[in-house]
Amino acid sequence: MKKPRSRTTLPPRQSDNDHRRLDSAPDPARIQWLLGHARYRGRGKHKGSPAAFGLEPEPKGDATLCDDHAGFLPDAAPSIPRLLTRGISAGLIGPGARMLWTVGDDGWIFEARITNSEQSEYHGYPVRQTEAIAEKVYQRFVAWAAAHGGAADQQAATLCQQLYGFRT
Repeated sequence: MKKPRSRTTLPPRQSDNDHRRLDSAPDPARIQWLLGHARYRGRGKHKGSPAAFGLEPEPKGDATLCDDHAGFLPDAAPSIPRLLTRGISAGLIGPGARMLWTVGDDGWIFEARITNSEQSEYHGYPVRQTEAIAEKVYQRFVAWAAAHGGAADQQAATLCQQLYGFRT
């Protein structure tokens, strides 16, 4: 098993949204609907080099950056639909599906926030180790990976545990 990349220094968040939470029991019909409709559309705000992703630059503020902080580079972009499917299948869905989460193959947790509800489009970004939602996402994901996931999902759970320092 390969060791996860060490975390880079992330900018401090101006505020941690304690209202982010997982839906306690996502409706299976909602999961099926999201699997068929949810789509990713990137935003320059969450890229250190937005042009490399074909995106326009945006002010960064305290945003976490996919490329600079999580090492998620343009050549990994084709994996985004699979990662979105992974998170939805694992029930990593917030109330009303305004937020979704997934765990990358390297262990990083990514949050996807609705950008265009009419088109079911989400943009995503890495979740900091210190954010309250991270361990909750990990706990649900590791349980799903053990019960329903494949080898890649189980490895992602292990790498997530190591990267974020969660206790088993």
